Amino acid sequence: LWRRPARFGPRAREPPRVRAMAATRRNGSREPNKDPISPAPTDGYEEDFSESDDFQSDDVSDDELNVTPKWRKRAPQLSLLWKRPPGTIRSAISNRRRAIGSTGKKALRMAVTGDKSGVTRVRDFVKLPRAVQTIDKVSFTLGVVGLLVTQFVATEFPEFFHLYYLATAPGIFAYRAYQYYSIKYHYFLIDFCYYANAFHFFQILGGNTFWNIRGGNTSGEYGTAFGVAIFKMTFAYANGPILWAIPLWRNSLVFHSHDKVQSVYIHVMPALLTWCARWYGQADVLEAVPKIFAGDDDWLAKSTSSAKSSFEAFSAPVDAQTSVAQFLVYPTIGYLAWQIGYLLKTELVDVTRLDEDPELVTSLRWLAGDYKAGVTKFALRFSRRLGLFAKDELFDATSLKTKFVFVTLQLVYTVVTFLPIPLCYGNKTIHTSLMLLTFLSCIWNGAEYYIDVFSKRYAKKFEDGSFAKCSVRDEDTADALVKEHGEGAHGEANGDTSARVTSKETSKETSTRVKKRR
Repeated sequence: LWRRPARFGPRAREPPRVRAMAATRRNGSREPNKDPISPAPTDGYEEDFSESDDFQSDDVSDDELNVTPKWRKRAPQLSLLWKRPPGTIRSAISNRRRAIGSTGKKALRMAVTGDKSGVTRVRDFVKLPRAVQTIDKVSFTLGVVGLLVTQFVATEFPEFFHLYYLATAPGIFAYRAYQYYSIKYHYFLIDFCYYANAFHFFQILGGNTFWNIRGGNTSGEYGTAFGVAIFKMTFAYANGPILWAIPLWRNSLVFHSHDKVQSVYIHVMPALLTWCARWYGQADVLEAVPKIFAGDDDWLAKSTSSAKSSFEAFSAPVDAQTSVAQFLVYPTIGYLAWQIGYLLKTELVDVTRLDEDPELVTSLRWLAGDYKAGVTKFALRFSRRLGLFAKDELFDATSLKTKFVFVTLQLVYTVVTFLPIPLCYGNKTIHTSLMLLTFLSCIWNGAEYYIDVFSKRYAKKFEDGSFAKCSVRDEDTADALVKEHGEGAHGEANGDTSARVTSKETSKETSTRVKKRR
């Protein structure tokens, strides 16, 4: 640092005599007295060390006087780094990263859009009519194929259906989280239906490994009473509030809409999962999967044995008191734990964030503002009869009364749906019939959506240029608008965006056309 030239920085502390001798050497003269001391002009931040006892010019060698070291001559690119002002290296690195990123971005655009210039952005390309139609076709195909694969696994390998659930659910939930975060729907991801699905993961991964404290027992007998109680809690969640939410929130099986298909998946799969486990057993995951990857030929027989053991454990008779505790008390306690955590999250931890951003959507905000929903109508009518609300008063998502009404209503709904669970658990016919009825309502809602809403709105969005609005939030807004020609739609709760149209004008127009034809 003492011998760095002054031109490399305003704070160089090199003696003037050294700079003078270096200057003479650069000029081709080695006579130190030819131009004794003629220091280069500096910024005034220098000290004169020529009279210092610590410095003797005679002790300085020729190599030390050479201000251009050999490594700089041999590596001129590195020497340039010393001449750059502060921040130049960092900006050069960032520019290089941008160049690499722009090259990769251009290649991606060329591959996706087909534009050789790479100017057309992917986000703009997917909003073009042809791209939107292609995406919808792909979504429709995947939805139908997914339904067929689910049916095949449930009917041919019911004891391994939970493995199929573990393989498909993470990807669907991850994509839904990404999608909902982009449109500020992510508070739907902490609703009870997602809590129940997470509880299913907890039960499956535990199975007869964590719950079964066997010690030295290797007979394959399923679990302890705690493991069976955990399964019955998941059974109550799946076939109670989650399954009944399909007709209540009008989930629609609309194959071209990946959002609606995901909503159906979230509410249907837990019921189908518990149906397979209850009536055909559940193979041990931590026992079956390693044997499958290890190529063990006996994995199927051993897994079938563990599934049979779990079926026997699930079918073991219990007294009435234990049955009430397993199907009503324990699930209610689990629900209350979720409800407390939900209120702490939305009313304490994130209350400032929710107040500052009115575009963030929660279940309460959605229901309190959707007066076409049957649940909201019933809650408002019942609250007015009890005197909680005036005759002309509406719900306010920020008021304590509104929060109390919906929290209480959801608690009552959850407990009521728990009541028929013992019948479903004890009788396969009742259980299957309940599931088929809810699935049928889901299919019927999808048929209504296709005939009454989609057949008109899908063609119209390409005519008026609204196809660019292809996000879930924009589709919800479009479905919710009641138009003059009879379109109508129903909103969602718990993250579901299934739509329903009940149009009297449409039926009148249809009947008029039929009469004219006659």
